[in-house]
Amino acid sequence: MQREDTQEVIKSSMVSKIEHDLKQRYQIFISRYEAEMTAVRQQEQELLAGKDQIREILANIETEKTKIRDTIELFKTKDGELREFLSQHERASEEDQVDQQIEPKTTLFKQYLNLCAEESALDDGIYYLAEALRNGVIEIQVFLKHVRSLARKKFMVRALINKVKETINKCEVK
Repeated sequence: MQREDTQEVIKSSMVSKIEHDLKQRYQIFISRYEAEMTAVRQQEQELLAGKDQIREILANIETEKTKIRDTIELFKTKDGELREFLSQHERASEEDQVDQQIEPKTTLFKQYLNLCAEESALDDGIYYLAEALRNGVIEIQVFLKHVRSLARKKFMVRALINKVKETINKCEVK
């Protein structure tokens, strides 16, 4: 009988151990399943939120496409108008050149205009030399050499301008 009791105890102990192991495995399985289900639900929520955002973005894209199409049509219309305007005025500009409109009538005035342009060019040259010196592109000796040369030319041009002005004033008085 004792042997039977011992076997019963061993059997019940083993059954108890197996039950305990099965319960632990079942609990682990359930925990994993619940964690996976929670993750899947969370992903589902994120996907649904993303779906709404994507729909909103697609609606914005469609709106922008419509605006772009309208703008393209407007540009095509304006381009046609501009081309027509240019073709009409191109013919007129060939007849009336701007240079011919502002070209001086006498040689004295032409000389005066050319001298004023030359003086402005010399002023620009001196300015850009000063900028080059300031930025360290040229050295002071090079700067002084070229500025002296340009200043001499400017002096001569200024003297000629004054002579031409005097001559113009004499002609207008008569």
